[in-house]
Formats: sequence, C-alpha cells, structure tokens
Amino acid sequence: MDLQNQIELELYFADHFDTILFPVLADIYLDQNDLKRARKVCEIGLKHHKNDSAGLYILAQVDKQEGNLKLAEKTLEKLLLYTPDHLAAALELCEIQTVLGRATNRVLKSWKHVLSLDPNHKTAQDFVKKVGSEDIKPGEKQKPKHKTIKNPVSSTLNKYPNSLKRDTTLQKNELQDPLKVSPRLATFTLVSVLKNQGLFSQALEVLDVLEGKGENPKSIALERDTIKTLIENLKKD
Repeated sequence: MDLQNQIELELYFADHFDTILFPVLADIYLDQNDLKRARKVCEIGLKHHKNDSAGLYILAQVDKQEGNLKLAEKTLEKLLLYTPDHLAAALELCEIQTVLGRATNRVLKSWKHVLSLDPNHKTAQDFVKKVGSEDIKPGEKQKPKHKTIKNPVSSTLNKYPNSLKRDTTLQKNELQDPLKVSPRLATFTLVSVLKNQGLFSQALEVLDVLEGKGENPKSIALERDTIKTLIENLKKD
C-alpha cells in the first residue's frame, strides 16, 4: 500500500479501524487543515492503540490549532508519560505551558526534561541556568529580584494596563535569551505573556514570526513600540 496515497489509506482505514497506520492518515488531514477528520481518525485509532505516540502527537496538534491549549497540554503530558524520549512533544509542551502561564517550577521541570533529551538545546540550557538557580517552591511562581520601572511610559502603554498593574519587573539579561517559538504557537497572547515577564527580546521575536504569518501589521507595530519604550526605560534605570 502506498502510504502517500490518501484514497488508499482512507479505504484501508474504513475496513481496519484497528490499524496502527491511523496516524499517517490523520497527518494527511492535518496538513490539509481538515481538523475535524484528523481528530476523528485519531480518536478512533487511539481507542485501539491508546498510548500510540504518533497518534497522541497529532491529536495534540489538532487541539493546538483549534485553540484548545489545555487539552493539547494534557495530551502531550500523556504522550511523554509513555514515550518520555519524544523530543518534539517535550518542546511543544514547554511552549504551551509558557503560553498558558503555568507556574515557573512546572515549566522549569519541562525544560529540564528537554535538556535531558538534548543536552545541547540552547533555549533549554538558558532557561534552566536562569530559572533553575532560583529557589522556587512547588506551586509558587518565580519572584523576580530586580529593579522596577518607576518612570511613566508613553501614552501608547495605556492600552496595556496589565503590563503596569504591578511594578513592572525587569532583568537586563532577559533581553538576550532566544525563545525559538514555533510559528503555530506564535500569538499576541504569547507576546503579552513574555512582555509582562520582562522577556522583551523573546516578545520581539514572536512579533517577527507573527509578521511573517501576515498578522495585523498595526497591532504588531503598536506592540513593537510598546516593548521598545519599556526597553528604553530599563536602560535608563
């Protein structure tokens, strides 16, 4: 059977719901952005092969593209429970947990797992080195130990009160660590999360990805101006 032939796969799958090849067909639907069929094939296949890593990974992709990040997180965690050496799943779990604003100790654990699979992964190295050195209690979010912006920023920032609701805390070394976010996870929500954490360089990187995806140029320009203003205030302090 030709595994690249969609019709052959569909006919075979229709007669063999228990086939271990179900992720191949689901992946074809995913590439076509036919999320409904991709999910259906995964759900049927996973009934027969509940811990199949390929099926779980594709299902997580479907969840993510539909905006169900919590479901994607849960699916990836299950995948890694049974297939802990799945590097792509481990990386996506880190990105999704960042977008969801999970507790720092939880994200740190995920990045440490990435590092155990790929000791040379730069982002994992930087994150573990930066965050792992701090004393974080279980369930407690990281408490920055650095300066706050005391000067008011430009009126542009008034549209983003959350970034100024608390004393905005910043770390100068956070301007340099690359995030390497995947295009599928690049959203304005992620930009906001990174900006509020003082991770300005990474936020600008996500904006570049959004620009490449053809997102709203006015919103991108406004966010860039906001972040640049915050960086300038950081340099003055």
